[in-house]
Amino acid sequence: MGDRANYVVVEDGSWQLYYSHWGATTVDVDILDGPRSAARFLRAQRATDRTDWLDDTWCEGAVLADYDNSRLLLFTWHLDDRDHRDALFAVLARTWPGWRIDWAYEGLRELAAYVGADPSAVTVEPSEPTRQAPLQAVEPGEEEYATIVSVRDDRGPRAYSLFVDDLPELLAHGPALVDRLPQEARCEGEQVVPADGVHIDVPRREVCAWISDTLFTARCPELPDWPGWTWTFWADRYAEQVTAAQGAVRFLPPDLRPAVAMLAGRIDRLGERDPAASAHALADRLREDGSEVRVSPFVDAHTVTGPDPGERAALRAVLAELG
Repeated sequence: MGDRANYVVVEDGSWQLYYSHWGATTVDVDILDGPRSAARFLRAQRATDRTDWLDDTWCEGAVLADYDNSRLLLFTWHLDDRDHRDALFAVLARTWPGWRIDWAYEGLRELAAYVGADPSAVTVEPSEPTRQAPLQAVEPGEEEYATIVSVRDDRGPRAYSLFVDDLPELLAHGPALVDRLPQEARCEGEQVVPADGVHIDVPRREVCAWISDTLFTARCPELPDWPGWTWTFWADRYAEQVTAAQGAVRFLPPDLRPAVAMLAGRIDRLGERDPAASAHALADRLREDGSEVRVSPFVDAHTVTGPDPGERAALRAVLAELG
């Protein structure tokens, strides 16, 4: 039980690694109030040896704050959708002025590489080949969770809206994906901006993708299941697919106001919640019911901090402006 996170603070030419047993679910609210508030939170967590990283199986979220170079790098598995992430970045751009703020598309590996640690130390290699995802059309009303696949070949540009749990499992089909795309997944007209997208240019032997989450093959020079094809990672730049698809893909302008309101609600609901105390309370209730319960010492590896009144007032002003 836990939502494990690593944090890295870079300052005065050095860096410190921290661990939280519960922090991955609240990466957004823990850093929203700006760099000073975030520094208090990050430094309050459990300091660990520089070699004591989580790995990319157990780490569900991470934050690196470089106070020497005004750089913020983060990821978490626990954002609701793309709008949640875009709203988070819109707020951070205002509460962390002057900072470069980036999503860690390769997850914890990217943070480790940033501070000069060996990314392989946080990497769990798969024990078997990546399975090929079932190819099924997205259900009506679930389009924001879709993967849009666009194809350019001698049949002309076209697009498909698929429900795919894991983008690497879609890419594992290799070039055969083009002929396996189900006709019932064809889509036309404007779509809501989905979770991610893949573009396949058959004449040029190019495969490109953008994503809102993490993709461990993002920086690979070539995809293993696409030998001889050029691989291009577009980060989160979905406009690249719109251009490449030559009219087959069109996205509706995003409206971040509902996601900004959701962020405001998360601050009120989760900002000072103590997950360690909640875990102990649950253990006590189970003991009262006669269950034998042993609590891991890692349960207490999370410290709640809060912003000062000025920081929180500034954040609320930003939320009001964006909402």
